[in-house]
Amino acid sequence: MVRLAAPRHRVLGLDRARLDIVRRDDVLRVFREFSPEAVLHCAAYTDVDGAERAPEEALEVNATGARVVAESARELEALVLYVSTDYVFDGRATAPYREEEPPRPLSSYGRSKLEGERAVAETCPESHAIVRTGWLYGPGKGFVDWARERLRRGEELPLVEDQTGSPTSARELAAAMLALVEGKHRGLFHFVNQGESSWLALGRAVAEELALSPARIRAIQAADLNRPAPRPRYSVLSVERFEKSTGRTVTGWREALHQYLHGASAG
Repeated sequence: MVRLAAPRHRVLGLDRARLDIVRRDDVLRVFREFSPEAVLHCAAYTDVDGAERAPEEALEVNATGARVVAESARELEALVLYVSTDYVFDGRATAPYREEEPPRPLSSYGRSKLEGERAVAETCPESHAIVRTGWLYGPGKGFVDWARERLRRGEELPLVEDQTGSPTSARELAAAMLALVEGKHRGLFHFVNQGESSWLALGRAVAEELALSPARIRAIQAADLNRPAPRPRYSVLSVERFEKSTGRTVTGWREALHQYLHGASAG
């Protein structure tokens, strides 16, 4: 986000080492010093299984922290953009989720992010944007880099075939967020790369893009992993509202994956 915004904006990017979002006085001090016009709130507790074991910690970061950030933004009359998740849905749909469909999170992580959405919307009713996304990957983090390294080492790759979502490039999400901020768009939006995939199909696509052997990839069921937190079986999101609001066409997930793996610029 910082790399994309910096060429045409004055940008301050803060990680956890420099600012803990649950420390109200620290957040307000930094906001007053920088005086932002827009706050892109990307910080989150994202360990889905960890949140199931420590729901209070996830709620503190994802909901209380979001409210602290929103309150500080409100004092400075700044727009606040909050990044949320496809995990606010229960996965029972058979068509892409639209923004107006009622959220029913299955996990503590999903519930904490939904509470964060509500905190931001309640605190800054006229000056907020919420962007739900999912299945993110980017440099050094996420499924795609993990799968690429295992494929290169010839390791076995057991991949879930009964979960469906939209693999999404973090760079493309950042470009979408910047478009919403610069266009002064408000409200709730979904953003993912177009189309849908299983983790199994995504792993095979990574192998195909890099001309690596898929022989060590094997299909498993989500239940085989015995993870603490339940995941939605289907969490594809509709991007129609984003496209109509911004006039931008959202890239398909295969094209975005190709751009990511082969170094082409996106967004």
